[in-house]
Amino acid sequence: MVPWVNRPLPLYNAPEPKLVVYPTTAPLCGAARLRVSQGRTAVGLGNRLEELVFTNVGARACLLRGHPTITAGGRTVHPQLGGTYFGRLLPADLAPGRHVFLDLATSTGCDNGRRMPLHDRRLVFTLPQGGRVRAEHVSITEVCGLSMSDFGLPERYPEPRLRARLQLPAAVRADTTLRYTLTLSNPTATKVVLRPCPGYTESVYASGLVVRRSFALDCDSVHVIAARAVVRYAMQLELPRRAQPGIAKLGWSLNTPVGPYAGGVVHITR
Repeated sequence: MVPWVNRPLPLYNAPEPKLVVYPTTAPLCGAARLRVSQGRTAVGLGNRLEELVFTNVGARACLLRGHPTITAGGRTVHPQLGGTYFGRLLPADLAPGRHVFLDLATSTGCDNGRRMPLHDRRLVFTLPQGGRVRAEHVSITEVCGLSMSDFGLPERYPEPRLRARLQLPAAVRADTTLRYTLTLSNPTATKVVLRPCPGYTESVYASGLVVRRSFALDCDSVHVIAARAVVRYAMQLELPRRAQPGIAKLGWSLNTPVGPYAGGVVHITR
């Protein structure tokens, strides 16, 4: 067990993680190289998502970007552009057999939910670079307007190389020290060097109480986490006298934009 060291740091506030972009160097996709199929559906806060899947059935990689013009049974569909409630998609090259998505979403909250949905079928997609892709067996549903993304894949961010897990006691008294165990594991085939020595932030959220502290790891004892290795650290955090009895949530994160993060619950007593 790596011992805890009392090396306070300024409170860390994580910046926004940087997007990881996809390759976009392939030539534009021709319509004959694409097939359209129905993807997943999702709902959230009165919004409904319908995902369409565009697959490259050609022999070479190609790029599908921008947004299409859609007709349904000869009628032009006029969605609002720029993304949907469910997020945006980023352009990406399509290797043979691979796919990108086109998201369409509608709201279901107009007219107190009494408006009947309109199901658009016999769809034709005119690509931004020209060419048409027919999708006779695909449909989209419109209730209260329609929004549409560009072609692409979901936003992605760097993955943390380490994984974190907490082992907490069942209960801890107010005005005492919460002692627990942090496990950092390296699931990759490459060692992780803890130089410069990273900090971490612990947070306790309870009724009428928020405690956040940042400290440095004990890098004197462990400065490398080997490939496939697991390291356990002793952790502690002082709980103030004002902590009220009840359930408290503990959060732990390494001080990087992508973590890793871990959490758990503990019962505060008097």
